[in-house]
Amino acid sequence: MGKRLAILVAVEKYLDTHIPSVRYAEADAIGFADALKLGGPLDKVPLLSSAATRTSIMSKVRQHVNALTSDDELFLFYAGHGFSKDGHNFITCHDTDLNDLENTSIKLKDILEVCGKSNCKRIALFLDSCESGITDLPEIRGIYSIMSDQELQEFFKDTAYKVCLASCKTSESSYSAPALKHGVWTHDVIQALEGNDPLALEKGRYVTAMSLQNYLKAQIPRTLRKVFSKPTVQTPWIYGSLSSDFVISDLAMVLEQRNAVPPGYEQVKQVFLQMEDSVRISSLSGFSKRKGHHVPEDINSATRRFVENISDKEINDDIELLHKRIRDGMAYKRRDLRVEAGRIVTPDFEYVVYSGPRISDQGIS
Repeated sequence: MGKRLAILVAVEKYLDTHIPSVRYAEADAIGFADALKLGGPLDKVPLLSSAATRTSIMSKVRQHVNALTSDDELFLFYAGHGFSKDGHNFITCHDTDLNDLENTSIKLKDILEVCGKSNCKRIALFLDSCESGITDLPEIRGIYSIMSDQELQEFFKDTAYKVCLASCKTSESSYSAPALKHGVWTHDVIQALEGNDPLALEKGRYVTAMSLQNYLKAQIPRTLRKVFSKPTVQTPWIYGSLSSDFVISDLAMVLEQRNAVPPGYEQVKQVFLQMEDSVRISSLSGFSKRKGHHVPEDINSATRRFVENISDKEINDDIELLHKRIRDGMAYKRRDLRVEAGRIVTPDFEYVVYSGPRISDQGIS
């Protein structure tokens, strides 16, 4: 077994003050590395903001990637602004100059070529690139465009153990959320790598390229609905082979320790757990201003029924997702699982979801 190397590039702040900061980019890189380390020993090369200059990034990538062997694994994480010019993708650096954008940024192709020449056979690129921060600037609009996927498709096609996971389609934006203190995509990547959701695991222990992408496709729309009041679309994307054999992290030891029963708890017979999640009423899928809906001003039987009716889709989605997790992660037979309206019944526990308005500091939600 070779070593696992993570090169972490996060450009949150730029020397050129005309380039917008990328919120939580550094927290994303640090959180990603901490989560990845749960899968085994990890060598880290952090390049955060002021350390992520053009020269430093290329130097560190060449130095460390060229030293890898065929038994090693490489994880390359990037969070920052990206753009495309004449079909070539670029990632920006701490010292990127808006007046000389191409020459002070890095061609993604240059990094891919270094990886392609390496003896390392297992490479995973995690790309959380916020293109809108560059392409929306008035002074360069129309000159530069959103990133192109052609280079990524060509490099990662027909490769069993080289893969690129991207935070969104090239035509979309990658969002961050103050409630998460992370980018939405990276937050959910971290949740998967920490083993916090059985849906992200293959055989109950492995995070693979396939299981991670499938988890992100299902989870990110839910996370977006939770943190944004307006409908928001961000589609996680992948380049390369969706192979269940490409193990990104093996969490067997972590999960075994986490699930061990503490001394003294063996005699517990029954436990009731309750969790409350708050979202804006106006963000529920059944809420429609065209139908004359409005956020209630008080709580009564009528407003309770109203919230129950417009939240049917969210409840059904939650039940459907948990039913899949239970079915995939536990050894129940089909007859052992009973799904009713807002309820899952198993031989060992029941799961119930209900909705209703409540009063908070921000009003009724």
